Amino acid sequence: MSRVPLKVGWFSTANGPGSLGMLEAVLSAIDAGTLDAKLEFVFVNRERGQTAATDHYMDLIESRGIPLVAFSSRKFRRSRENAVWSSLREDFDSEVLSRLSDYSPDVALQAGYMLYAPVLCQSLLMLNQHPALPGGAVGRWQDAVWDSIETRASEAGSIVHISTPDLDRGPVVSFCRFNIAGPGWHELWTDAVKRPDDPAERKVIEQVDPLFNAIRRAGLARERPHVVRTLAAIASGEISSSELRSQEATGALDLTDVVEADVKAQAGPP
Repeated sequence: MSRVPLKVGWFSTANGPGSLGMLEAVLSAIDAGTLDAKLEFVFVNRERGQTAATDHYMDLIESRGIPLVAFSSRKFRRSRENAVWSSLREDFDSEVLSRLSDYSPDVALQAGYMLYAPVLCQSLLMLNQHPALPGGAVGRWQDAVWDSIETRASEAGSIVHISTPDLDRGPVVSFCRFNIAGPGWHELWTDAVKRPDDPAERKVIEQVDPLFNAIRRAGLARERPHVVRTLAAIASGEISSSELRSQEATGALDLTDVVEADVKAQAGPP
């Protein structure tokens, strides 16, 4: 008896190469038959015309015939007289759910979704990809990279965890780790910089600092196969759907070896 493909709801802000790369990796795995899943919908909390990156992301979704639900959180806030976002989160989530009422995903994934979603994560079985090791820094990917630099970490990583109202701290479903020290890294660490307090100065450094960008590139290369491998493990039953639904994920799956093999395969021969 053939297995029914895993139905995945996909949430993204569609802001840059990280979110686009994860989407492309999952679609490629589905096409190749290595991931027994289908994207039931893609939700983007933006609309066309906000950024070129978002428009490109939406073009890809529509070219694949995947249902796209776009609802701008920026416009939603403006319609509420630019109220503090913390006072709008629950109302926004409720409106999102109403727009997704025709869909019934087995699991939803936040892949570069930049909004804290307290109602969504209690209404859907929602997972989140976060660029840190278990117990590591919470928040934006930039904060995770800075945390690695400031603690002079020898490793960084990626987790997929169950989304809960506790930001980036839900039960970890899977993880992978990678080296950011040793051969090829020593010279970068020699010139490591301190995180500036001024946001404008910090943004400039994030764009040009060799160590910061090397850590980010290494993370991006692994986030994509990590998400694919995690969804494949759920689709095959290696990760228990019943545990996920009960939010009792136990013994997070260490995918480091298979993710590293995927990274090497993608890089090709030296």
